[in-house]
Amino acid sequence: MNLLQTMWSISRRKSLLNCPRQYVMRYSRSQEKWKYSNNLVELSLTDLMIRSSRKLMLERLEDHKNGIEWSSRMVQLKLKLGLKVEMNLERYEQVKHKESRYLNYLISSAKNKIDSLWNTEIFKRIISSEIRQWSVMDRKKFFSDGHIDIFCSPDICYKIQNKWNLLRIDFQGERKNASSELEGMAMVNWAKRNNFLPLVTEQYIVHTLKYIGGFWIHEKYFPSEEKLQQSKQLLEKDVNAMNNLVNKMGPLMDLSQIPLSNSQSNCNKCSFKQLCPAKDGLEQSKLEQNSIEYNSVKIRFESK
Repeated sequence: MNLLQTMWSISRRKSLLNCPRQYVMRYSRSQEKWKYSNNLVELSLTDLMIRSSRKLMLERLEDHKNGIEWSSRMVQLKLKLGLKVEMNLERYEQVKHKESRYLNYLISSAKNKIDSLWNTEIFKRIISSEIRQWSVMDRKKFFSDGHIDIFCSPDICYKIQNKWNLLRIDFQGERKNASSELEGMAMVNWAKRNNFLPLVTEQYIVHTLKYIGGFWIHEKYFPSEEKLQQSKQLLEKDVNAMNNLVNKMGPLMDLSQIPLSNSQSNCNKCSFKQLCPAKDGLEQSKLEQNSIEYNSVKIRFESK
């Protein structure tokens, strides 16, 4: 029996929109626990580096709060050790010997990304103590709204005068789209469920820092009750689409019924590429899938 989809997060939404097949393979079997676990595939080095970079960012901020500053060499060493922790020892040794150049490139790129993050206006104000009241938040904390468990905490919450600023940091950002603001509003709905944060919508400002094309792009939104309601509707629509997608596989969990990505660029960076028909080319695979769907419909029609 297929599992009811009950979790919503920005990463799940991104996967759903970019490639329905990736969503099903990555998330449809992981409803009981937030931490992703899948025995069928190993996450790509790029995905693991992003995960390691997020952890390093939060650890470095906490050390700064405690008066401990990191050297440039420390950042590089922490990234290397963090990536090693994300992999099992056997895989790390293989990568170190067979893909050492690519490994060094990932570490160097991640360090540049961290360095440039520390040079953004928001981080400079935190590091210089211009922003004094701030806290690192836990993305694993969620709130339940009806049948949906919503994971959308900010990474950092800071207060300036009477405004609470909710900041989310995306190490693999995508350009602003029609839903970006409503995705951000989900953080306000999360914050209003937090006992330590205010209930008044107008006391919040939403920020996102997205790494796109070598730069950190700052987006800023001001919430309203209308936008918060629209955000809730967006989440309901997404979860409904997730369930429809999983149900489409049927009791046999037939992945051939799930649409492929609309973009070759999504395929190129996908951890599931080797398990996907699109590994040999997206366009040809989509033609073959259309043929399979046509034959399935034809058989059902003729059997009536």
